Amino acid sequence: MSTPIIQTPIADRLSGQVALITGAGGNIGLATASRFLQEGAKVALVDISPAGLEQALSTLSKLDLPKDVTPKSHILCIQADVTNAEDVQRYVGETVKAWGRLDTAFLCAGISYNATSIFDTSEETWDKVMKINTRSAFLGIKYVATAMRDLKTGGSIILASSIAGLRATPGLSAYSSAKYALRGLCQTTAAELGQYGIRVNTIHPCGVNTPMFLATWSPEKMADLLSRVPLGRWANVEDVAAVVAFLASKDAVFLSGVALKIDGGAVTF
Repeated sequence: MSTPIIQTPIADRLSGQVALITGAGGNIGLATASRFLQEGAKVALVDISPAGLEQALSTLSKLDLPKDVTPKSHILCIQADVTNAEDVQRYVGETVKAWGRLDTAFLCAGISYNATSIFDTSEETWDKVMKINTRSAFLGIKYVATAMRDLKTGGSIILASSIAGLRATPGLSAYSSAKYALRGLCQTTAAELGQYGIRVNTIHPCGVNTPMFLATWSPEKMADLLSRVPLGRWANVEDVAAVVAFLASKDAVFLSGVALKIDGGAVTF
């Protein structure tokens, strides 16, 4: 006689879990926090901007959340510089201190810039993009994995890369390099941390309907890029949040070192 399949309702899929999100004041971070709360998780919101955190908390407090999920019991706001090692150690420590565990980290902090050729890309732009997009992920993995290892509970770490980390992206040499770096960081740490039950994966959205993306290209270039997306639209923040929630859940318990495209079919291998 076969064992019956017991399915957990989506609303309860992350119940009891603790997640932290960097760049939580941004559009994707906020949408993911919303999705995590709706699935029952407790969420630590990490951002360098106090105003961004205040706005995120206000927005999330207005959600229609599941029973027993309240902003007071399920949301923690932490102001931190994700490129500073002491701040990273602190945001991890405060999350664990508040709730006694850490199951998921979505390392989403990042920046872009108006597209420009490599001839006109300054050293300052290169250094800033690499610092915020890549150093923050390195430090995040290092200290999140330390906590997960010490807690002996395993966990899921998700890095916000891009399709610019999968293919050439003329005009965004610094951004593309940073996003490619996340794939190497992911694959290597997935191999190192698997022994502790820690999974590391990257997500690779195409253009997402956010101000940061919409300011990157000229209208003509935007139209050209969109014509190459088979599903005919840009990603919405909810599309990204859904995939991150999947990777945080037990449904993805055997996925590690994976690059998941959220691109409407724009990149083919």
